[in-house]
Amino acid sequence: MYSSYVNYTEISPNLINALIAIEDNRFYSHRGIDFRGIARALYVNLINLGYKQGGSTITQQLAKIIFFNAEKSIIRKIRELFITFKLESLLNKKEILSLYLNRAYFGSGNYGIKSAANSNFHKQPIDLDIYESALLVSALKAPSRFNLIVSPDLTKKRASLVLNKMFDLGFISQFQFNEELQKLELLKWKKNFSTESRYFSDWILRRTSKNYNNTSDIKIKSTLDVNIQNITEKAALKILNDRNDLQVAVIVMDTSGAIKAMLGGTSYSKSQFNRATQSLRQTGSVFKLFTYLTAIDLGFNVYDKIDDLPLDLDGWKPKNYNEKYLGSITLDKSFAISSNVATIRLQEMVGRLNIIEWAKKLGISSRLKPERSLSLGTQSISLIEMTNAYASIASGGKVPFIYGVKEITDRNNNIIYKRNSSERVASIDKNVIKSLKLILKSSMDNGTSINAKLSFFNNKNILYGGKTGTTQNSKDAWFIGYMDNIIIGIWVGRDDNSQVENLSGGNQAAKIYREITKHLLGL
Repeated sequence: MYSSYVNYTEISPNLINALIAIEDNRFYSHRGIDFRGIARALYVNLINLGYKQGGSTITQQLAKIIFFNAEKSIIRKIRELFITFKLESLLNKKEILSLYLNRAYFGSGNYGIKSAANSNFHKQPIDLDIYESALLVSALKAPSRFNLIVSPDLTKKRASLVLNKMFDLGFISQFQFNEELQKLELLKWKKNFSTESRYFSDWILRRTSKNYNNTSDIKIKSTLDVNIQNITEKAALKILNDRNDLQVAVIVMDTSGAIKAMLGGTSYSKSQFNRATQSLRQTGSVFKLFTYLTAIDLGFNVYDKIDDLPLDLDGWKPKNYNEKYLGSITLDKSFAISSNVATIRLQEMVGRLNIIEWAKKLGISSRLKPERSLSLGTQSISLIEMTNAYASIASGGKVPFIYGVKEITDRNNNIIYKRNSSERVASIDKNVIKSLKLILKSSMDNGTSINAKLSFFNNKNILYGGKTGTTQNSKDAWFIGYMDNIIIGIWVGRDDNSQVENLSGGNQAAKIYREITKHLLGL
């Protein structure tokens, strides 16, 4: 998030010196472009036969931050040089330094020095020690690599380089260098928040930047619950048991649409791709919710009978997961055991286009085709979409509008955005909801979702329900369920979409849900 603006006089001289030492040691002598620095960088890069050193000044970096994106082109570079000279003509050196430090990204969602100082050291910028300053400016080179949250040891190594530069330039004495280096070596970093929560921060920053990319110094109040985030991460780690071949994605939200926790993969430092929001995967049987919703809305009763028997649709012969068939069973039973053939029979009765229409009403924006295998979840949808759809059942029929930002204020604490709590996109008849809750509960009581259930649910009269999903050849495992007003969506699989032995929604995914709910209940 962007922090409130701090003036030059509110910034520690230690930080200023550390910045100049590592980023631009001729800052006070050049006019925006350091031709000696460029020549030196070219020489070093030629000697090493690769990119080892850059020649951009602090003013150039400021121009890039304010006016340009990451696009690499000659035209962009020319514009950058023009803006650099303009900044030097309009601002003095102190103003340039102050503006740069207020706009620079320090990693872990911290834009601006005030946010970085507070988040990492619980300090104001003016109070930063020498070694703390060295650590913070270390992040500027590559915020995702030199980051106290992601890689503290690597960051401390670069910070020692900053201290060396400060000593060489006379910013600190030999005694100060030795003392601060010792402090750096003895530093035991305690995480203020998890690395993996950065999937969430990246998600909300992408969403807010669309509307506030020209607004400086904004402060974002998010919906993330640190406790729930930590519980989610520990639960996933415990169940997957260091399975390096698997990826996981988790969404925890409430019935209002507020995201309380988000896990987009097993390691943010290794992959910033958010599998909870960006990945489209086949959903398996969690999609069946829309088929049964359509049927109940059209007048079917959960105790109506349907055949769980082998089926032939013009040569297409869908099979049950275990290739067992129970004959004539209730809709309630067919959903609980996740019968494929019974569901396809129901699909053909209610109409595929009607099912797609209901999926869209519940917030599914991914493209859906009226294929015969529609209800078996053979089409790809994101985890966040599916979790939101299930949240509409838990909420009593109101389809939530997913959000991660409660409020945005400017540098003067003026509210420039506040979420409207009434934002909903559709509604479902209360009698239909009652029936859907019954079949979702049945799935956890005596169906494929039994591994997700805690006995505590019944003891405390907790409202619960959920559904597993496993795709063909065990490539994707899903579980989506609710506990009172909390909805949890889980996906497990491989990025390359390859088969995983013994992978199923009722195994890994359901067990992660169970572990999360256990800790949420304090068990």
